Amino acid sequence: MIKRVLLVAAFVLSLVLLIGCEVDPPEEPNDEPEYGMGQVDQPLPIDGTNEGYPTDPLEVAGSLIYLAHDDDYMYVYAEAEVEGWLAVGFNESGSGMDGSNMVLGYYDDGNPVYRDDVGVGNTHSEAGVTAVNEFYFNRTEGVTIMEFSYPMVFPDGEGYNVEQILPGESYSLIVGMHASSDDITTMHTNFGMTDFQIQP
Repeated sequence: MIKRVLLVAAFVLSLVLLIGCEVDPPEEPNDEPEYGMGQVDQPLPIDGTNEGYPTDPLEVAGSLIYLAHDDDYMYVYAEAEVEGWLAVGFNESGSGMDGSNMVLGYYDDGNPVYRDDVGVGNTHSEAGVTAVNEFYFNRTEGVTIMEFSYPMVFPDGEGYNVEQILPGESYSLIVGMHASSDDITTMHTNFGMTDFQIQP
């Protein structure tokens, strides 16, 4: 009898505690993909700031890379703690440097300049056609910043593996840099790759 009373009391106490406590509903699973290149409604200014980029940066080879597109152009902001050249390239998802479309920023006689290159094996060579629309390059207190816009459709006949960057698809992002030299013929001191998806 005593056991039954104790069981009933324990059950009632449990109900009181459950009713009096707020229980958070289980979180809904987030099936939305995390895009590496977000979509924007209007062109981004190429001014050396990462304002307006809609997604978190990709961290590659010690650099921060912000990516965006407006269906016509892609916008790339790269920042790294180096005092030499900085390069960002694009290729087929999972591919290496060979056949990639690369933009290299550096100083030439104190002037910020860029060069369009095609990845060839483990190196790169200058493309015959440059397609960079707008370009920014600056170095302050050991931090190099490069930003540029580039058409989503790449120039024909240059040997790129990718003909165009298509929303909804995945590609490889390639980043290379030199710690101290603006001579773009020198071997990079840091290099890395990651795959990313483009927001449709």
